[in-house]
Amino acid sequence: MNKQVILLLKLMVLVFSSGSLPAWGWDAHRYINEYAIDCLPAEMQFFNDQRDYLRAHSVDPDQSDLPGYYHYIDIDYYAEFFDGTLPHDFDDLVNLYDYNTVIGNGTVPWVIVQWTDSLTNLMASGDWDSAWQIAAELGHFVADSHQPLHLTLNYNGQNTGNYGIHSRYESVMINPYLPALTPVDTTAAPWTDIIDSVFNYIGHVYPYVDLIMAADDYASGQDPDYGPEYYDLMWAQLDSITIDALDLAVVNLASVWYTAWLAAGSPVLDVAENSDMPTEFVLDQNYPNPFNPQTSIRYYLPHRTNVSISIYNTLGVKVADLVSEVQLSGCHTVTWDGSEAASGVYFYRLATGDFVVTRKMLLIK
Repeated sequence: MNKQVILLLKLMVLVFSSGSLPAWGWDAHRYINEYAIDCLPAEMQFFNDQRDYLRAHSVDPDQSDLPGYYHYIDIDYYAEFFDGTLPHDFDDLVNLYDYNTVIGNGTVPWVIVQWTDSLTNLMASGDWDSAWQIAAELGHFVADSHQPLHLTLNYNGQNTGNYGIHSRYESVMINPYLPALTPVDTTAAPWTDIIDSVFNYIGHVYPYVDLIMAADDYASGQDPDYGPEYYDLMWAQLDSITIDALDLAVVNLASVWYTAWLAAGSPVLDVAENSDMPTEFVLDQNYPNPFNPQTSIRYYLPHRTNVSISIYNTLGVKVADLVSEVQLSGCHTVTWDGSEAASGVYFYRLATGDFVVTRKMLLIK
């Protein structure tokens, strides 16, 4: 198949897709955004106040209308990458190839640069509400570029007889092990050059592609139905590289947040000026809504209190308890996974000692 046909097929996928392509599963995205906070230097620990927000909104780019090519780069399309001559400047790469070719092979390195610049400007201007959203989205794209199968033309094993490996690797295999992982204990360092740093870690992660395909060949040979044995064998062979990629994503996200903050002049968010510190109880509409299968619920507490958040069906039967604990004042976010629930209308209820409110949401499968 010649390059023109490959490019045409890829552009057709971009045109007819929903607008974004998943990389790591959502659980891994949340993991990376959350634990990157712990790698920030002490003077940036005010990020910890936004832990819930940064975790919950790590998956927003997968639910938006942003182009799918923002989420990956087929680095093995470019022979120059492997001999160290690939231009890192977007315009220089377009001049070497052409615009459609570069777009068709993904642009995540330059998206990271763009989002970092936006984060710097928002921090410098004091627009922290927008800054937290951009920081969460930036985490998504940094995580995407550490997923080995988002660095290759063979992203779903379609070229090597490993079809379907993308989802099997990024979500089904990883998710059961995430809660037991020990987050990396490293303090981030600022980057001198964003785009060079991105291409540097891409070079570190890309060789894992062949290891994933080889593990899939072996595991599917033992369990061709992709049952529990298959995933046990996959994890046994890929745990070290997968943990390495996740840890690298955590540290590199902290580094890019740190870099943006320093470029903004190292502003410190004063709690007294924090617009996210509420003066009353608020329960936001869930997002997205309608949803399938996960949705986020954000709420605001003006003081420390016991909080209960539960999900009910239209018959008034409780189907899930999401929160039942004492929480501090501030903005909080919780996610409901309706994978096991039927399509239809549901109600979510926030109750504290001072406040009770219920809102409606719609699950569509």
